[in-house]
Amino acid sequence: MTPDRVLGDGYTAQQLDLGADSEGPVIATLIHRERAAADTAERDIDSASRPPILVMHGWSDYVFDRGLLEHLGTRGHDVWALDLRKYGRSLLPGQTPTSIDHLSRYDREIGQALRIIGPGTPPVLLAHSTGGLIAALWAQRRPGTVRALALNSPWLEMHLGPGARTLADGPVRLLADRLQHRPILPPGSTHFARTTHRKYGGQYEYDLDWKPERGHRFPADTFAAVIDGQKRLRAAGPLPIPVLVLHSARTRIGAKFTEEMRRADSVLDVRSLVHAARGLGPDVRIEAVDGARHDVFLSDADARARSLHFLEDWLETISS
Repeated sequence: MTPDRVLGDGYTAQQLDLGADSEGPVIATLIHRERAAADTAERDIDSASRPPILVMHGWSDYVFDRGLLEHLGTRGHDVWALDLRKYGRSLLPGQTPTSIDHLSRYDREIGQALRIIGPGTPPVLLAHSTGGLIAALWAQRRPGTVRALALNSPWLEMHLGPGARTLADGPVRLLADRLQHRPILPPGSTHFARTTHRKYGGQYEYDLDWKPERGHRFPADTFAAVIDGQKRLRAAGPLPIPVLVLHSARTRIGAKFTEEMRRADSVLDVRSLVHAARGLGPDVRIEAVDGARHDVFLSDADARARSLHFLEDWLETISS
């Protein structure tokens, strides 16, 4: 492990060798927060009862929210994070950002990460957006490997629900066979970046090469892999582990930026998300966070605090 140049002091990173694909060598990056004696001393917390937490990012994203990781660490959790292949720290020269032909390929880096964290201590996966879909599929395929799922606006279903996904499935697969990792969609909007990044007066700083204002160009193979993953998730049986789903209380998606987008999900359709989340299993807690953005932890201070409160309260229930 080496010091992590993104998060700074107290964080290390190590590369996970994933072999090679048609674009060359492939790696993922596992980040670890070094535990400090002061983490639990002031709060009288028994850290042994707290599960580790593995944080996973969304599409066109990477792990950079040190404040979230510190918050979890000071509450007794052993905190880890994973930049998936072709994202953030793991993006190598010559690679197509975010390109993947099947979401199950991420099993390799998730499996390696869990082995390093330790087989005797299954972690909670705290995963955002597309990462939430990947985490849910992992938990279904690999029962017993994770303690629980905490999903931050997970991309469990397409806009307008399963009917829209079914209509898109065939054409997208045909285009993916032809285009592979070439883009299938036009560039996205800058709406989310305008509500979060300091360049636009927001509260958060992140690398616009790794998390571009309009997102990376969406590869055809990745879009097909997401639709396939959503289809498999819907067809799978219920998860036997606790699940928390946090999401914005409202959706505001449109071609033109509006001020309402500062306190809404401007990326995903909340109604489709919630409908899919209800089918994840018998122990699912769904919390609408008033004023939250697509990434609930990158919201204004009041909505971020509400999101952290819901997360803390749920973690207490599964740790007791």
